[in-house]
Amino acid sequence: MSGILRGRAWRFEGLMDTDCEICPVEHLHSFREDPHATYEQRLAELGVHCMTTVDPEFSAKVRQGDVIVGDEGFGYGHDHDHACMSIRGAGIAAVVCESSNSNFMRNSIHHGLAVIEVKGILKGVSTGDELEIDLAHGTVTDITNGKTFSFVPYPDFILKIIEAGGIYKQLTLQVQSGVYS
Repeated sequence: MSGILRGRAWRFEGLMDTDCEICPVEHLHSFREDPHATYEQRLAELGVHCMTTVDPEFSAKVRQGDVIVGDEGFGYGHDHDHACMSIRGAGIAAVVCESSNSNFMRNSIHHGLAVIEVKGILKGVSTGDELEIDLAHGTVTDITNGKTFSFVPYPDFILKIIEAGGIYKQLTLQVQSGVYS
């Protein structure tokens, strides 16, 4: 397990609420209409609405593996998990922010999205900078400007959840393989 993520930074200032800025709650109606949609289809459907309140063209500009860099309170609000699903559906590999909501962090990890709190990250990174995140060693390196930031690394069990693509995918793999560690 490498635990290394690499992508372009997308910087967002201010409080980002799960139901307003990250993925406006009014987009959930179509999400609920098709009970037969696969998990990947639901992620993709929500991904087109990711961050559209603050940047209407965001989902068209973002590339697979990119990183959201956020301010204090990223993921603030209700404990709905559609926000982290929309981020994953847009192709974002991780959120690195000044601080986050514990519900948002838990939901994100359950969906295979790393959320990392790093003080000073917003001032140290610009949109478009190339970032490398080492989840196992607790570093975020801005390759563009040479700055490195530290955070408390994820424990192995969380790294396994993220690497599997979420807790349900991890559990499915464990059941299929018969290995439960």
